[in-house]
Amino acid sequence: MKLSHQLALLSLTFLAIPWAGCGFLRANEQSLVQLQEQSIRITAQSIADGLYGQANLLYPDTKRATDPYDDQSLQVLPVTVTPVLDGYFDDWPDLSWRRFGTDRRHLDVRLGQQAKRLFVAIKLRDESKTYDQSGPGRAPVGDRLVLVTWLENRRQEYVISTSAPGQVTATIVGRRLRSARPEAVNGHWADVGDGYQLELDLPMALTGDRLGIYYIDADSGGISTRGNIDPLDTRAPPWLVTGNTALNEWISRYRDRGIDIQILDRWGWPLAAIKPARKPIEGTGFRLSHWLYEQILQNPTITPPPEVLPTGQIKGPSILTAQHGIEGARIFESENGLLSRFTTPIKGPMGIMGIVVSDLPRDRFLSLGVPAFQQLLVSGMGALALCYLALLIFAMVLGGRIKRLSLSVQNLKQGEEELPVDAFGDELSLLTRAFNAQLDRQKQLKDYLRALPQSLAHEIRTPIAIIRSALALLAETDHASSERKEIIARAGSGIERLTRLLSNMNEANQLEQIVGREPKQRIDLVGLLDELVIAYGSTFPGWKFARKSTSDRADTRVSPDLIAQAFDKLVANAVSFTQTGETIVLKIERRGLWWRLTVANPGPNLPSETHKLFSPMVSLREPGQKQEGSLGLGLYVVGLIAEHHGGEPWAQNLAHGQGVEIGFSVRAE
Repeated sequence: MKLSHQLALLSLTFLAIPWAGCGFLRANEQSLVQLQEQSIRITAQSIADGLYGQANLLYPDTKRATDPYDDQSLQVLPVTVTPVLDGYFDDWPDLSWRRFGTDRRHLDVRLGQQAKRLFVAIKLRDESKTYDQSGPGRAPVGDRLVLVTWLENRRQEYVISTSAPGQVTATIVGRRLRSARPEAVNGHWADVGDGYQLELDLPMALTGDRLGIYYIDADSGGISTRGNIDPLDTRAPPWLVTGNTALNEWISRYRDRGIDIQILDRWGWPLAAIKPARKPIEGTGFRLSHWLYEQILQNPTITPPPEVLPTGQIKGPSILTAQHGIEGARIFESENGLLSRFTTPIKGPMGIMGIVVSDLPRDRFLSLGVPAFQQLLVSGMGALALCYLALLIFAMVLGGRIKRLSLSVQNLKQGEEELPVDAFGDELSLLTRAFNAQLDRQKQLKDYLRALPQSLAHEIRTPIAIIRSALALLAETDHASSERKEIIARAGSGIERLTRLLSNMNEANQLEQIVGREPKQRIDLVGLLDELVIAYGSTFPGWKFARKSTSDRADTRVSPDLIAQAFDKLVANAVSFTQTGETIVLKIERRGLWWRLTVANPGPNLPSETHKLFSPMVSLREPGQKQEGSLGLGLYVVGLIAEHHGGEPWAQNLAHGQGVEIGFSVRAE
């Protein structure tokens, strides 16, 4: 990509200025929203702490706080206007219906409470109407409704039936408790096209906070029932879920905080609520500023809104977490916009008793944020001009550096080893250093290629001369059998020397390919050296071997075979320079993050250019020290093994000319 294109892309960084400004405004708005969320959190937690252990405020009968969940329980909502008992529901508030049975044959019920009176509205689907014609004092045989209450820990059934539409009262069929009051239950039975409609009125005290309702449908096919209770069940009827005047009075102290508060029981039925009036926040500034500001604000994560079940319970993610004893915050969409909600459980000695829900509209605080946004629009132009100036200067400096580097590469003379590196220390400087490293590798390669023909010629010349002289002797005259064998043996030694030479070169090539694939394992290097000392004593009986270490153990991850092979090369090199009877020492010592492994032997000092010892096809031996077939590959192999273990090879002369020390390091893992 051309530099002009790169600068064009760089100019896109100017977008960071409005982006940063928008980020600031979002952070400012988020801070204000966090203050809002903190307010509803503190309010909800304060209410939950105040209701700790006060089950009597939440439940008229505290036993409901510990009873298991009953999905047949009926919710009772407050009504402000007393319904007229006429069998029609025009004067009822818009309360939800609870359905039992099927869509074809159902019983719909809703309940309202006013002071100490309970009002029951019932819609019955019955296409085969059968009015009761049993007569006074006899058990009803037609269609009838049964109310089941709970007093004195016993069930009491009130039967409501009629021979014609109109006013109805309750009767008791079967056992009657002393507290039973059938005359207190009255209502109206209406006949509609697809069934019946009933309105009933009875004292709340008569129910015992429990109420079961079921309808007996009598027709020619037999009797069927539907409702929230089984006629044959002997257990207590389902609970009536009612509000509590004392609880409403208790939470009214939080009305002045401007927060919607709702108290739910442990299953999600509403018990009490306050909803104070709030004035909308008016924004300031230009209309365009308002619109732009709304576009840049970050939309929060919105969860599904709470759901009101047919049972009257409120369900949602925040309610569910509170039922498990975990408080939490959620944001959801309501008909009045976004709402911030915080829910926390009400706890007691026996566990979760209820849930506190606090809501507050998530206002965007435009009245506070728009002036800052207008200031950003005005001051942003100056920031953009500054960015353009910075880009121009950067382009000039970068272009000059690239031009200088290009000229240096073009004018690089033969034999020059490196390019000039500037002091910026950035990627362009790294590129220059990479060029210099490549030049150094190229120089080493040239030196290697230059030395290779000479080394090969020197090594191959002698065996070829031996073979040529042997062939010449065989061609001159006839020889005795013993002389022919000696000449053939001399030719064979030359061939063997060539074979060994090629084998050594092949070994080095194969080792370079497979050394990186050799697996590692954790071993004790001190123990390995002890084993090698014993092995070398048998292999080289004319020399003595010893081990020296600074630690009793040296545990690390290495490739044992490669370590042994490296020592083989080092020991073979030491033996070639050491007089018979001398001692060769295998040493190991800790140096920071590495273990240093060396072989020390008495002998002539190393030349000054010791780094060349570990290059391939390089041997610094004197002519008199040159071993037959030596290509300078032994220490090259040592260097490969050292690199495989994260270390490096090294060599030095011992103090006072006592010998040399050659070895390598491995990483301590």
